[in-house]
Amino acid sequence: MIKFFRKIRQNLLEEGKTSKYLKYAIGEIILVVIGILIALQINNWNQDRLNKDLEFQYYERLLDDVGEEKLIIEATLNYSKQVSEHAKSAVAVFENSSNANPDPVANLVDMYQASQLLDPYSASSTYQELIASGQINLIQNDSIKTALIRYYDIEWSESGVAVLENTYRKNLRGKMPDDVQAKIRSACGDTYVKTGNSYFPKLPEKCDIQLDHNYAKSVVEALLKDESLKNDLRYLIGNEEGKQNDLMYTMVQLENLNMLLEGINND
Repeated sequence: MIKFFRKIRQNLLEEGKTSKYLKYAIGEIILVVIGILIALQINNWNQDRLNKDLEFQYYERLLDDVGEEKLIIEATLNYSKQVSEHAKSAVAVFENSSNANPDPVANLVDMYQASQLLDPYSASSTYQELIASGQINLIQNDSIKTALIRYYDIEWSESGVAVLENTYRKNLRGKMPDDVQAKIRSACGDTYVKTGNSYFPKLPEKCDIQLDHNYAKSVVEALLKDESLKNDLRYLIGNEEGKQNDLMYTMVQLENLNMLLEGINND
């Protein structure tokens, strides 16, 4: 094709048709420019299509992360409620309340289980990838982008009440006899429940430990003399209630993000 056009130009020059040659040359330049513009446009179309495909892949992954995140928050919330119930039962013993459990073994279990701690984590791998790679701008839906940034920029698992120091845990475990703690850990440790594709911890509803009644009673009596344990328990209960409120608010934000992502995937 190039040889063909070159031959035409040479013939025009040899025949002395300069004006026709110039017109032809200009026309040829215009054709080349048009060809380049068309090629660029096709390339842009292809890139836009690839970006759109990648954007929707990210939407699907984000939706998976949100589903996982909901399960994590629900498990964390339920665990916190279990810890709170044990803490309230333990406080009743410290305050010699009329509704306190008279069984010293059960008292020790409540005291220990109130010191349990669940390390929270967030399913944010896709969002972190978007930020680290600079591909967050692939997300063209402004509502989703805003919701993502608002939700993930402040990790619920690394802020607020979720990361407050559990002083009761350190205090109690430094004072409760090691053999008692070992028996409670063995019989009353976390159980794991499969939900979806993941396993989430929870405290057992009941646990049976073999501990001498009189020995358990003496341990409880010794612990009840420590006023700092009761104070730390009350502080713990307040923290857990605050954590539960934070988690419920986080769940509302997450539901909003989930709704936006489902709307995109259903279009």
